[in-house]
Amino acid sequence: SYAAQLCADLVLGGYSDWYLPSKDELNKLYQNRVAVGGFASAYYWSSTESSSGNAWLQYFVNGAQYNPNKNSTRYVRAIRAF
Repeated sequence: SYAAQLCADLVLGGYSDWYLPSKDELNKLYQNRVAVGGFASAYYWSSTESSSGNAWLQYFVNGAQYNPNKNSTRYVRAIRAF
């Protein structure tokens, strides 16, 4: 919920309707990462939970998706519309 709250609280470029992408939206961002730009070679959280204690993330090196414990520190990429 912390990652989702960071995105929901974001005000950038005059917009305040940011949100944390789902695992499918994050995968689309990975597939288009060169065109979108600005990604680190790191793991990014999605809003998709796999259980009450785990959520999906995407590795922006090889595209793999994992579902670790939500207490892990990872990157966040807010989006507005997909």
